[in-house]
Amino acid sequence: MSQIELFRNHNKVIINPNISLKDPNNSLNDLSGAEWKFASKSVISKIFPINMQHKLRSRHGGQKPPELCADLIRTFTKTGQAVLDPLAGVGGTLLGASLCGRKATGIEINPEWQQIYTEVCKLEGLEEQKMIVGDARDELLKIPEETMDFILTDVPYWNMDKLSHTRSKKTQKSKLSEFNGNEIQSKDDWLNEMRFIFEKCQGPIKKGGYMAVFIGDIYRGKEYHILSAELANVISGLGGWVLKANLIWFDQSKSLHVYGYPHAFVPSMIHQNILIFRREDG
Repeated sequence: MSQIELFRNHNKVIINPNISLKDPNNSLNDLSGAEWKFASKSVISKIFPINMQHKLRSRHGGQKPPELCADLIRTFTKTGQAVLDPLAGVGGTLLGASLCGRKATGIEINPEWQQIYTEVCKLEGLEEQKMIVGDARDELLKIPEETMDFILTDVPYWNMDKLSHTRSKKTQKSKLSEFNGNEIQSKDDWLNEMRFIFEKCQGPIKKGGYMAVFIGDIYRGKEYHILSAELANVISGLGGWVLKANLIWFDQSKSLHVYGYPHAFVPSMIHQNILIFRREDG
């Protein structure tokens, strides 16, 4: 009996996804059929522990659970392969890579976040992955072409998230903060900045490699902004990046808030999008 159970449905051959054995022809990851089936779910509802110096890492408003990062890395890489995070923050991607035996490189413009990552590694007894302190717009050009197997990143958070949840004229302007800056910028300016960065991500990634991007939608100025769709359109428009999926992370650690009550419906955002792209430029 072969490693993979085959079932025939008329003239089609179907692979049983419930098998526990690993397919030696799996070129993407080290998952078994059963693990692959679970990893391909479009909604991530798994509860991730509050650990790995969570309080320290939470000084950065956009830190992600290292175990979540590790799960994504396991899905899109094999053991020992290389992962890149061009907007590394406090190193959630790098910590996730350490948890699952991958090599990782991060780029972070703010030395404070790099120092927190170093401190977390020290406290957790983890060997530090490579963290470059610098501007991704410059540092990405220094990474040799087609040396990275997977990109996992979280786009910068913006001043807009820090504005009070009111209907004030200031809030209704719907402004986003400049990358690593305190000045506010329009949504179009922010999207153009993201376009510039993700265009430069194409060089380091191997052909056929995947990229996962965390991006939350927002409700501001009496309007719901589907930033995930807008960012997906920007990245897809670069050529080379093909959108493959939008995974929904149901963040069960988020607290519910009462917005708009009792006169208007305003959502309490407890999910984030994870846009999945693949480099397919011939």
